[in-house]
Amino acid sequence: MNLKNILIFAILIISINLVAAEDAPLAPDGEQTPVEPITEVINDTVNETIPVEEITFKNFLPKEFKLGDAQFSIQVQNNKKEKIENVMAFVSGKGFSTYDVTPIESLEVGEKGYILVNGNFKEPREIELTIKVNPFVFLQTVTVLGESQKDLERAQELAKQEEERKKVLADLSIKLDTLKQNYTDLENILAEKSKENYDIKPLSGNLEELKKDIKSAEAGILGENVEETKVSIGLASEDYKNILPKIDELKKLPKIIKFKEYALIFSAIAGAIITFFALYELLKKKSTAVASTITTTIKQKTSKDGAKTVEIKEEKKEEPKEKHKKKKK
Repeated sequence: MNLKNILIFAILIISINLVAAEDAPLAPDGEQTPVEPITEVINDTVNETIPVEEITFKNFLPKEFKLGDAQFSIQVQNNKKEKIENVMAFVSGKGFSTYDVTPIESLEVGEKGYILVNGNFKEPREIELTIKVNPFVFLQTVTVLGESQKDLERAQELAKQEEERKKVLADLSIKLDTLKQNYTDLENILAEKSKENYDIKPLSGNLEELKKDIKSAEAGILGENVEETKVSIGLASEDYKNILPKIDELKKLPKIIKFKEYALIFSAIAGAIITFFALYELLKKKSTAVASTITTTIKQKTSKDGAKTVEIKEEKKEEPKEKHKKKKK
Protein backbone atom coordinates (compact mmCIF):
# COMPACT_ATOMS: atom_id res chain seq x y z
CA MET A 1 0.00 0.00 0.00
CA ASN A 2 1.59 3.29 -1.06
CA LEU A 3 1.65 6.52 0.97
CA LYS A 4 -1.34 8.08 -0.82
CA ASN A 5 -3.60 5.10 -0.09
CA ILE A 6 -2.52 5.06 3.56
CA LEU A 7 -3.40 8.75 3.96
CA ILE A 8 -6.81 8.28 2.29
CA PHE A 9 -7.58 5.35 4.61
CA ALA A 10 -6.53 7.39 7.69
CA ILE A 11 -8.74 10.33 6.71
CA LEU A 12 -11.70 7.96 6.16
CA ILE A 13 -11.30 6.47 9.65
CA ILE A 14 -10.99 9.93 11.27
CA SER A 15 -14.08 11.21 9.42
CA ILE A 16 -16.17 8.25 10.66
CA ASN A 17 -15.02 8.91 14.25
CA LEU A 18 -15.86 12.62 13.96
CA VAL A 19 -19.38 11.87 12.72
CA ALA A 20 -19.90 9.43 15.57
CA ALA A 21 -18.63 11.98 18.10
CA GLU A 22 -20.93 14.70 16.70
CA ASP A 23 -23.99 12.43 16.99
CA ALA A 24 -23.28 11.52 20.62
CA PRO A 25 -23.30 14.59 22.91
CA LEU A 26 -21.37 14.36 26.17
CA ALA A 27 -22.45 15.01 29.73
CA PRO A 28 -20.18 17.13 31.97
CA ASP A 29 -18.50 13.98 33.34
CA GLY A 30 -17.67 12.74 29.82
CA GLU A 31 -20.38 10.04 29.66
CA GLN A 32 -22.69 9.88 26.68
CA THR A 33 -26.30 10.84 27.32
CA PRO A 34 -29.33 10.26 25.13
CA VAL A 35 -30.70 13.29 23.34
CA GLU A 36 -34.30 14.06 24.27
CA PRO A 37 -36.53 15.51 21.56
CA ILE A 38 -37.52 19.15 22.13
CA THR A 39 -41.15 19.95 21.52
CA GLU A 40 -42.19 23.54 20.84
CA VAL A 41 -45.83 24.54 20.78
CA ILE A 42 -46.67 27.15 18.12
CA ASN A 43 -50.02 28.89 17.84
CA ASP A 44 -52.12 27.92 14.85
CA THR A 45 -52.77 31.55 14.02
CA VAL A 46 -50.58 33.07 11.32
CA ASN A 47 -49.47 36.65 11.95
CA GLU A 48 -49.15 38.94 8.96
CA THR A 49 -45.66 40.26 8.31
CA ILE A 50 -45.46 43.97 9.01
CA PRO A 51 -42.80 45.78 6.98
CA VAL A 52 -40.15 47.43 9.17
CA GLU A 53 -38.03 50.39 8.12
CA GLU A 54 -34.38 49.50 7.82
CA ILE A 55 -33.36 52.61 9.79
CA THR A 56 -35.48 54.04 12.61
CA PHE A 57 -35.27 57.63 13.89
CA LYS A 58 -35.05 57.31 17.71
CA ASN A 59 -34.06 60.65 19.21
CA PHE A 60 -32.92 64.22 18.56
CA LEU A 61 -30.96 66.29 21.12
CA PRO A 62 -31.24 69.15 21.98
CA LYS A 63 -34.42 70.73 20.62
CA GLU A 64 -33.77 74.35 21.66
CA PHE A 65 -30.95 76.53 20.31
CA LYS A 66 -29.55 80.03 20.42
CA LEU A 67 -28.95 82.01 17.24
CA GLY A 68 -25.73 81.20 15.45
CA ASP A 69 -23.59 78.07 15.54
CA ALA A 70 -25.10 74.94 17.06
CA GLN A 71 -24.50 71.22 17.45
CA PHE A 72 -27.08 68.47 17.78
CA SER A 73 -27.18 64.69 17.67
CA ILE A 74 -29.51 62.38 15.76
CA GLN A 75 -30.03 58.89 17.15
CA VAL A 76 -30.92 56.12 14.69
CA GLN A 77 -31.30 52.35 14.98
CA ASN A 78 -30.30 49.66 12.50
CA ASN A 79 -33.26 47.35 11.82
CA LYS A 80 -31.64 45.52 8.93
CA LYS A 81 -30.56 41.90 9.24
CA GLU A 82 -26.97 42.86 8.61
CA LYS A 83 -24.33 45.32 9.72
CA ILE A 84 -24.43 48.76 8.07
CA GLU A 85 -21.55 51.22 7.72
CA ASN A 86 -20.99 54.94 7.25
CA VAL A 87 -24.47 56.06 8.32
CA MET A 88 -24.69 59.70 7.17
CA ALA A 89 -27.43 62.31 7.67
CA PHE A 90 -28.26 65.31 5.49
CA VAL A 91 -30.13 68.06 7.36
CA SER A 92 -31.89 71.05 5.79
CA GLY A 93 -34.46 73.64 6.83
CA LYS A 94 -35.43 77.25 6.30
CA GLY A 95 -32.93 79.45 8.16
CA PHE A 96 -30.52 76.57 8.86
CA SER A 97 -27.33 75.51 7.10
CA THR A 98 -25.09 72.51 7.77
CA TYR A 99 -21.32 72.79 7.66
CA ASP A 100 -20.11 69.53 9.25
CA VAL A 101 -21.50 66.02 9.85
CA THR A 102 -19.88 63.17 11.79
CA PRO A 103 -21.40 59.89 10.55
CA ILE A 104 -21.74 56.61 12.45
CA GLU A 105 -18.91 54.31 11.38
CA SER A 106 -20.96 51.13 11.75
CA LEU A 107 -24.10 49.74 13.37
CA GLU A 108 -24.65 46.09 14.18
CA VAL A 109 -28.08 44.48 13.86
CA GLY A 110 -30.48 46.24 16.27
CA GLU A 111 -27.79 48.66 17.46
CA LYS A 112 -28.38 52.39 18.00
CA GLY A 113 -25.94 55.22 17.39
CA TYR A 114 -25.62 59.01 17.09
CA ILE A 115 -24.87 61.16 14.07
CA LEU A 116 -23.41 64.53 15.06
CA VAL A 117 -24.35 67.62 13.06
CA ASN A 118 -22.80 71.09 13.25
CA GLY A 119 -24.60 73.97 11.62
CA ASN A 120 -25.89 77.54 11.94
CA PHE A 121 -29.34 78.98 12.72
CA LYS A 122 -29.92 82.37 11.09
CA GLU A 123 -33.32 83.46 12.43
CA PRO A 124 -35.31 83.02 15.69
CA ARG A 125 -38.41 80.93 15.27
CA GLU A 126 -39.65 77.37 15.11
CA ILE A 127 -37.98 75.52 12.25
CA GLU A 128 -38.95 72.16 10.78
CA LEU A 129 -35.77 70.32 9.89
CA THR A 130 -35.76 67.68 7.19
CA ILE A 131 -33.38 64.83 8.10
CA LYS A 132 -32.46 62.44 5.33
CA VAL A 133 -30.69 59.18 6.22
CA ASN A 134 -30.66 57.45 2.83
CA PRO A 135 -33.18 56.52 1.70
CA PHE A 136 -35.37 57.50 4.67
CA VAL A 137 -36.62 60.99 5.55
CA PHE A 138 -37.55 62.22 9.05
CA LEU A 139 -38.91 65.57 10.26
CA GLN A 140 -37.99 67.33 13.50
CA THR A 141 -39.23 70.69 14.80
CA VAL A 142 -36.75 72.80 16.81
CA THR A 143 -36.97 76.18 18.53
CA VAL A 144 -34.43 78.92 17.87
CA LEU A 145 -34.34 81.56 20.62
CA GLY A 146 -34.21 85.24 19.74
CA GLU A 147 -33.23 88.47 21.54
CA SER A 148 -36.37 88.98 23.64
CA GLN A 149 -36.09 89.06 27.44
CA LYS A 150 -37.88 85.75 27.73
CA ASP A 151 -35.63 84.10 25.17
CA LEU A 152 -32.48 85.50 26.81
CA GLU A 153 -33.51 84.10 30.18
CA ARG A 154 -34.23 80.73 28.56
CA ALA A 155 -30.83 80.85 26.85
CA GLN A 156 -29.11 81.38 30.23
CA GLU A 157 -31.02 78.46 31.67
CA LEU A 158 -29.98 76.25 28.76
CA ALA A 159 -26.34 77.29 29.25
CA LYS A 160 -26.46 76.18 32.92
CA GLN A 161 -28.03 72.88 31.95
CA GLU A 162 -25.35 72.37 29.35
CA GLU A 163 -22.59 73.01 31.91
CA GLU A 164 -24.10 70.53 34.36
CA ARG A 165 -24.52 67.95 31.62
CA LYS A 166 -20.84 68.29 30.65
CA LYS A 167 -19.77 67.59 34.26
CA VAL A 168 -21.99 64.50 34.52
CA LEU A 169 -20.76 63.20 31.18
CA ALA A 170 -17.15 63.66 32.32
CA ASP A 171 -17.82 61.49 35.40
CA LEU A 172 -19.58 58.91 33.27
CA SER A 173 -16.61 58.85 30.87
CA ILE A 174 -14.32 57.89 33.78
CA LYS A 175 -16.64 55.02 34.74
CA LEU A 176 -16.80 53.92 31.12
CA ASP A 177 -12.99 53.84 30.83
CA THR A 178 -12.88 51.56 33.90
CA LEU A 179 -15.46 49.23 32.35
CA LYS A 180 -13.52 49.09 29.10
CA GLN A 181 -10.36 48.11 30.98
CA ASN A 182 -12.33 45.45 32.89
CA TYR A 183 -13.60 44.08 29.59
CA THR A 184 -10.04 43.85 28.22
CA ASP A 185 -8.90 42.05 31.38
CA LEU A 186 -11.78 39.57 31.04
CA GLU A 187 -10.82 38.84 27.45
CA ASN A 188 -7.24 38.09 28.52
CA ILE A 189 -8.37 35.85 31.39
CA LEU A 190 -10.71 33.85 29.15
CA ALA A 191 -8.00 33.54 26.49
CA GLU A 192 -5.71 31.97 29.09
CA LYS A 193 -8.51 29.67 30.25
CA SER A 194 -9.06 28.56 26.67
CA LYS A 195 -5.36 27.70 26.30
CA GLU A 196 -5.67 25.59 29.46
CA ASN A 197 -8.46 23.60 27.74
CA TYR A 198 -11.38 25.17 29.65
CA ASP A 199 -14.74 25.50 27.93
CA ILE A 200 -15.36 29.28 27.76
CA LYS A 201 -18.42 29.09 25.49
CA PRO A 202 -20.89 29.47 28.42
CA LEU A 203 -19.51 32.99 29.00
CA SER A 204 -19.40 34.10 25.37
CA GLY A 205 -22.98 35.43 25.52
CA ASN A 206 -22.29 37.39 28.73
CA LEU A 207 -19.12 38.87 27.28
CA GLU A 208 -20.93 39.88 24.10
CA GLU A 209 -23.68 41.56 26.15
CA LEU A 210 -21.06 43.48 28.15
CA LYS A 211 -19.41 44.63 24.92
CA LYS A 212 -22.78 45.74 23.53
CA ASP A 213 -23.62 47.81 26.65
CA ILE A 214 -20.17 49.43 26.65
CA LYS A 215 -20.60 50.42 23.01
CA SER A 216 -24.06 51.81 23.80
CA ALA A 217 -22.56 53.90 26.62
CA GLU A 218 -19.91 55.25 24.23
CA ALA A 219 -22.65 56.28 21.81
CA GLY A 220 -24.58 57.96 24.65
CA ILE A 221 -21.58 60.06 25.64
CA LEU A 222 -20.95 60.98 22.01
CA GLY A 223 -24.58 62.09 21.67
CA GLU A 224 -24.48 63.79 25.10
CA ASN A 225 -27.47 61.79 26.24
CA VAL A 226 -26.95 61.61 30.01
CA GLU A 227 -29.89 59.37 30.90
CA GLU A 228 -29.17 56.79 28.23
CA THR A 229 -25.48 56.74 29.15
CA LYS A 230 -26.32 56.14 32.82
CA VAL A 231 -28.56 53.20 31.89
CA SER A 232 -25.93 51.64 29.60
CA ILE A 233 -23.14 51.97 32.17
CA GLY A 234 -25.41 50.49 34.84
CA LEU A 235 -26.19 47.49 32.62
CA ALA A 236 -22.52 47.04 31.73
CA SER A 237 -21.55 47.09 35.42
CA GLU A 238 -24.11 44.37 36.15
CA ASP A 239 -22.84 42.30 33.23
CA TYR A 240 -19.29 42.51 34.59
CA LYS A 241 -20.35 41.52 38.12
CA ASN A 242 -22.27 38.52 36.79
CA ILE A 243 -19.33 37.23 34.76
CA LEU A 244 -16.70 37.26 37.54
CA PRO A 245 -18.07 34.36 39.68
CA LYS A 246 -18.78 32.26 36.60
CA ILE A 247 -15.09 32.18 35.63
CA ASP A 248 -14.31 29.89 38.58
CA GLU A 249 -17.17 27.60 37.52
CA LEU A 250 -15.70 26.89 34.07
CA LYS A 251 -14.97 23.23 33.37
CA LYS A 252 -12.31 21.61 31.26
CA LEU A 253 -13.31 20.18 27.90
CA PRO A 254 -13.49 16.34 27.59
CA LYS A 255 -10.50 14.79 25.86
CA ILE A 256 -12.66 13.66 22.92
CA ILE A 257 -13.37 17.34 22.09
CA LYS A 258 -9.66 18.11 22.02
CA PHE A 259 -9.10 14.99 19.92
CA LYS A 260 -11.69 16.21 17.43
CA GLU A 261 -9.86 19.54 17.10
CA TYR A 262 -6.53 17.79 16.48
CA ALA A 263 -8.23 15.34 14.10
CA LEU A 264 -9.64 18.20 12.04
CA ILE A 265 -6.21 19.81 11.84
CA PHE A 266 -4.64 16.48 10.84
CA SER A 267 -7.34 15.90 8.21
CA ALA A 268 -6.66 19.31 6.69
CA ILE A 269 -2.91 18.64 6.57
CA ALA A 270 -3.42 15.15 5.17
CA GLY A 271 -5.79 16.50 2.54
CA ALA A 272 -3.20 19.05 1.49
CA ILE A 273 -0.53 16.32 1.23
CA ILE A 274 -2.80 14.10 -0.87
CA THR A 275 -3.60 17.04 -3.14
CA PHE A 276 0.12 17.70 -3.54
CA PHE A 277 0.86 14.06 -4.47
CA ALA A 278 -2.09 13.94 -6.86
CA LEU A 279 -0.90 17.13 -8.55
CA TYR A 280 2.65 15.77 -8.66
CA GLU A 281 1.50 12.52 -10.31
CA LEU A 282 -0.62 14.48 -12.80
CA LEU A 283 2.28 16.75 -13.77
CA LYS A 284 4.59 13.76 -13.97
CA LYS A 285 2.26 11.92 -16.35
CA LYS A 286 1.73 15.05 -18.38
CA SER A 287 5.45 15.71 -18.70
CA THR A 288 6.05 12.07 -19.71
CA ALA A 289 3.36 12.30 -22.38
CA VAL A 290 4.82 15.56 -23.70
CA ALA A 291 8.32 14.07 -23.79
CA SER A 292 7.03 10.98 -25.60
CA THR A 293 5.22 13.13 -28.15
CA ILE A 294 8.34 15.21 -28.79
CA THR A 295 10.47 12.06 -29.19
CA THR A 296 8.01 10.51 -31.65
CA THR A 297 7.91 13.72 -33.68
CA ILE A 298 11.70 13.90 -33.83
CA LYS A 299 11.92 10.25 -34.94
CA GLN A 300 9.34 10.81 -37.65
CA LYS A 301 11.20 13.87 -38.89
CA THR A 302 14.49 11.99 -38.77
CA SER A 303 13.09 9.02 -40.71
CA LYS A 304 11.61 11.30 -43.36
CA ASP A 305 14.85 13.27 -43.72
CA GLY A 306 16.80 10.00 -43.93
CA ALA A 307 14.57 8.66 -46.66
CA LYS A 308 15.00 11.82 -48.70
CA THR A 309 18.76 11.63 -48.31
CA VAL A 310 18.83 8.03 -49.54
CA GLU A 311 16.73 8.94 -52.59
CA ILE A 312 19.06 11.84 -53.46
CA LYS A 313 22.09 9.58 -53.16
CA GLU A 314 20.54 6.95 -55.40
CA GLU A 315 19.74 9.58 -58.02
CA LYS A 316 23.33 10.81 -57.94
CA LYS A 317 24.61 7.25 -58.39
CA GLU A 318 22.44 6.69 -61.49
CA GLU A 319 23.62 9.83 -63.29
CA PRO A 320 27.21 8.60 -64.06
CA LYS A 321 25.84 5.38 -65.64
CA GLU A 322 23.79 7.36 -68.11
CA LYS A 323 26.81 9.48 -69.07
CA HIS A 324 28.86 6.32 -69.56
CA LYS A 325 26.32 4.86 -71.96
CA LYS A 326 26.37 8.02 -74.06
CA LYS A 327 30.14 7.88 -74.46
CA LYS A 328 29.95 4.30 -75.79
CA LYS A 329 27.57 5.35 -78.48
